[in-house]
Amino acid sequence: MDILKRFLSYVSIESTAGDEKESTCSDEKMLVLADKLLDELQKLNPNEISINQFGVIDAKFEGNSSKPMIALLAHMDTSPSASDKDVKASVVDYKGGDIKLNDSLSLTVKDFPTLNQAIGHQVIVTDGTTLLGGDDKAGIAIIMDALTSIIEGKENHRPLEIIFTTDEEIGADAKHVSLDNVASKYGYTVDGGDYKYLSIESFTAYSMNVMVSGKSIHPGYAKDKLVNASNVFIRFFNALPEYLRPEHTEGREPFYHLCSFSGNEDGAKAEMIVRSFDDVQINQMLDLARLSAKRINDSLGYEAITLDIKQSYRNMRVVLDKYPEIQKEIEGVYKALGLPYNYVAVRGGTTGSQLSFVGLPCPNIGTGDYNCHGRFEYVDLDEMKTMAKVVKLLMKA
Repeated sequence: MDILKRFLSYVSIESTAGDEKESTCSDEKMLVLADKLLDELQKLNPNEISINQFGVIDAKFEGNSSKPMIALLAHMDTSPSASDKDVKASVVDYKGGDIKLNDSLSLTVKDFPTLNQAIGHQVIVTDGTTLLGGDDKAGIAIIMDALTSIIEGKENHRPLEIIFTTDEEIGADAKHVSLDNVASKYGYTVDGGDYKYLSIESFTAYSMNVMVSGKSIHPGYAKDKLVNASNVFIRFFNALPEYLRPEHTEGREPFYHLCSFSGNEDGAKAEMIVRSFDDVQINQMLDLARLSAKRINDSLGYEAITLDIKQSYRNMRVVLDKYPEIQKEIEGVYKALGLPYNYVAVRGGTTGSQLSFVGLPCPNIGTGDYNCHGRFEYVDLDEMKTMAKVVKLLMKA
């Protein structure tokens, strides 16, 4: 099976992450993909393979011990920000210009200038009604393509550990990994975008759930009595810097992001996230949110707004800077293949953002996936094939 057919078979399986559950993955649909991957891995005769209650797969292949065992990781779930049900993918021989997805939606060079680097490549897109699922089924396809080539070709390889996780998109996948079953001392998450980008740095991340208690009064008799909970939330949200929102930030700039909101006069709730690369900066941002809530509460004379703030993950650079040999290894692979590379901070999190802090340092490498989490997502097939070569060379002894 070539890498394109492999990838298309994976994105045909619905695996959207849902609400976190205690004893299984967030949505059992992703177990269909887990069963498929388990079968594909078993056909390669691993020395050890397991799947846990969350659907996380861990397969180990003995190899030449001249190099240490490495883990290669990718996640099965897709973002809940857009549907991945009945993905209709197509391959475009891209020669430049806009790509028409359907009668009302196009992937435009103006909005997505990364298309310019795909000229002359094959590009995989959707019909504009779903996301594609390249995050991170492109990573899975890359790992499986490289592994199959190595094993079926009986090529000399180092000891390998393949870990496919669930619920990365809701920040729960590292918790699902059975760490006592992990044999590798370090690994690589294959969960990035541009193939040139190597990442040893991620956001530090917090969730911020906002609850608002209002005072509902018939609007005809509401003067000096009504406290509209929805308006109180809007007031709180507007107290945070407008230009520290995702649509206005890039590079190393931080942000507050409103993920969801529901409410009426009597009560409102919102799910927000806060992101920064710097611990001091993110604590200042959280303090600003707390102060804004306090000031509004004081003006209303009661505790209308309550905040539930929890850390999701930390900037993995804190750990990865202690392991320069890992960076040297991946740089060596790129140099051996004559490929350019740059270190770019991930404006998000990866499985490695959490695993790095519990004993499995994991930098992140690209997949050729762009515009993930939405209908404009596309995968550069040529870049995906290049990354399969990178991963295969990483696997070799």
